[in-house]
Amino acid sequence: MLKMMESLIANLLGTDGPAQDVPASGNGPARAMNPANSAIPRADDNVVDALRRILGRRDPSQAGSIQLMGLESLRARMGDRWPAVADRVHLLTIRLLNQYLSPLDTWFRPDGETYVVVFAQLGPAQAGEICSHLVEELQALLWGTAETGSIKARAVVHAIGSETMFDPAKLRRTLDAARTGAAGTGTATDGFTGSQGEAAGPLEVRYRPIWDVKQQVLSVFTVRPCRQRRGGSLLWGLDCLDDPEDPAQILELDLFVLREAVSVALELFDNRFRFFLSVPIHFESLAVQSRRRALIGCLQAIPPHMRSLMTYHLRGAPAGVPVSRLAEMISTLRPYGRTTMVVVDPVSADLSVVAAAGAKVACLLLPPGASVQRHRAELLRFGLAAQKHRLHTSVEGVEDFAMEALCEEAQISFLSGDLIGGWVEVPQQAVRRSLDDFRAMAPAAIPA
Repeated sequence: MLKMMESLIANLLGTDGPAQDVPASGNGPARAMNPANSAIPRADDNVVDALRRILGRRDPSQAGSIQLMGLESLRARMGDRWPAVADRVHLLTIRLLNQYLSPLDTWFRPDGETYVVVFAQLGPAQAGEICSHLVEELQALLWGTAETGSIKARAVVHAIGSETMFDPAKLRRTLDAARTGAAGTGTATDGFTGSQGEAAGPLEVRYRPIWDVKQQVLSVFTVRPCRQRRGGSLLWGLDCLDDPEDPAQILELDLFVLREAVSVALELFDNRFRFFLSVPIHFESLAVQSRRRALIGCLQAIPPHMRSLMTYHLRGAPAGVPVSRLAEMISTLRPYGRTTMVVVDPVSADLSVVAAAGAKVACLLLPPGASVQRHRAELLRFGLAAQKHRLHTSVEGVEDFAMEALCEEAQISFLSGDLIGGWVEVPQQAVRRSLDDFRAMAPAAIPA
């Protein structure tokens, strides 16, 4: 098994043997370097150890994916200036990779302008979104604006599960074909088609509690769809779809989740359970009249006595969406629930637009393994901007007490994540829960 893993890593890195490591400055870890230019790293620090951990000792509850990200569109726009600025572009890309990726993820550059980004836990849709945001920010740093039409990120492997088998030579051929096909298209990902991998089970709905920091109560349960693969790994959200970018499939997913969540809530309500639901609604489901009418038909079926217990979180609203457009969507949801929150991007979100559109809560999603050091400035800025526009705030992905303390400093209103509670099949009765209660439960709930 060890020899197979070493062969796999050698093929992924494009080497015939172990990579030659050059010691980094100071006492830091060794770093794989580009033989042509020793100043530009070819890979993340400790990339080999990270790949061994991700590919060899997988957590079956996580999906993971491998993304191919190319900078050929940047090289094409630079033209003759590319040789003079290539080093700077690669250094900027590496800096952004270190900012965007969690400590569990890694990356390497086999050659040229192609980067392979390995996500330990995120599925293809979320991972592709991160890569797209990264290239968008890189373009903005270089030219002041981003050409979103040229940004593409494709999944090389859609899931890394306990039963996923890799063919290193085939993956190398895939990378070579993607780079070869990019010559006439300006992007390293054109012409590449990912594989869906092993079949997944039926669509399910899971629930996770949200902690109301001010009221010290677990009363809201956020809803999320998932599908289980044969190896035990889970696909979440849009990653459950055959095509995560197909608006028709997204609408079907929203309708399924809404019906299932309301059906379960009605049954529990009849048994004297009391809690609030926060159901995801995607921007694409409200973007055109035909899909909006289908969604409204489903919302109208919610009994009146349940609507006061429903909240909605609008996902996928693009950066730069006009206030009138967002306000129209929020107004559509308003008669059928208690309030609406908008999931925002920490880099490009304009909270003044969210507030002007009539939303009451802005929600920030932290990546798995998010650290206080990496996200401190971002969270404090988010909390301050929300206070300025009189918005409540919610943060999803709080995994430890250090992050909880940072959220408290940023005056975040609602928290969810592994620290608060995991995903369950049925929502629970609302209960009071203080920070001291979480600390008392920590040894049993959160292994060291």
